Amino acid sequence: MPLIKYMQFLTFPDGNPVDTLPYPVMRLGGNALTPTFTDKAGTTPLANPVTTNAVGLLTFYAAPGAYVTDVSGHLFHYAVDDDETDVAWPGVFIHTQASPASVWTIEHHFGVEPSATVLVSAQDSQGDVSHPDSETTTITFGAPVTGTAYLRG
Repeated sequence: MPLIKYMQFLTFPDGNPVDTLPYPVMRLGGNALTPTFTDKAGTTPLANPVTTNAVGLLTFYAAPGAYVTDVSGHLFHYAVDDDETDVAWPGVFIHTQASPASVWTIEHHFGVEPSATVLVSAQDSQGDVSHPDSETTTITFGAPVTGTAYLRG
C-alpha cells in the first residue's frame, strides 16, 4: 500500500507555532502512536512523536487514514480519504461520488461541521449541505449527479 504525505502547521492556543517540538501522531479515535516514515516508499522510519520544524510544520508519511495530534487540548486533524494515494493536505477530506445520487452521505470524522466545495462535471455546484452530526455531512441535489466534494475542517 502506498503511503501518503501528511503536513500540518501546529500552533499553541495563543496562535504561536509549535516550533521544533515533538508531538505524537495517532489515528483518530485511538491513543497508540502510528508508524511514520520520511519517504513515500516507507523505507526510512520516522520517530513518533514527530518533531515540527522551525515554523511549526509537522510532516510525515503514513498509511492512508485519519490522524490527529493533540496540542494543549486542541486536536489537529490529518484527515484523508482512504483511497487517496497522492499528497494529501491537512484538513481536507476528498469525497468522490462515482455513481449518480441525489444525496451524498460523507463520513469525514472531522468532529466539526466542515465547509464544502462541490464540483459536478468539473464545475462549482450548489447542493443543500447539512451536517446530521459532527462526523457526517450530506449534500442534497435536485437530481442524481456524480462529482467531487472537498470538505475542510
